[in-house]
Amino acid sequence: MADNEQKPKEGGAPVQMITPPHPIKAKVSGSGGPTKEMLAKAEAAITKMSDDYPVWAVKDVEKLGDLIKAVDPAAEDADDQLQACFRMAHDMRGQGGSFGYPLMTRIANSLCRFIESIPKLDTGALAICSAHVDAMHAVIGHRVSGSGGEIGGQIAAGLETAVQKYMKQAG
Repeated sequence: MADNEQKPKEGGAPVQMITPPHPIKAKVSGSGGPTKEMLAKAEAAITKMSDDYPVWAVKDVEKLGDLIKAVDPAAEDADDQLQACFRMAHDMRGQGGSFGYPLMTRIANSLCRFIESIPKLDTGALAICSAHVDAMHAVIGHRVSGSGGEIGGQIAAGLETAVQKYMKQAG
């Protein structure tokens, strides 16, 4: 009998035990955690992406602006149009903080929360969405990394106040 065969149990056929290979194990280095070299390589990649972030973020902001301008509150698919804006802002929200632009994250988050809570889509709501895009243009255009300091705080707070006023009036 071979090493991987067992004796049959009372009148049954022999059983063969098959141990599948672990190909992933050969691809993972070390005994678990990342090595210093792996971490250095990852940090270098993030730094490179952070340097490139403003270039592609400008394109994302322009696309978001175009999407918002295309929303027609009277259209049957207005909600779908607005959801496309939400998805774009949602992606931008995640990217900002990852690449050293938490003010972009704050503005995009404000826009996402606003879009989710608009009681009735109208020109006033779209104007607030456009104001968020204008703020994003300013942040990326001037490469305002970090929180943006006092001016960044005022911009974000102004947008948040506009949202609150709109919601109170639309309420």
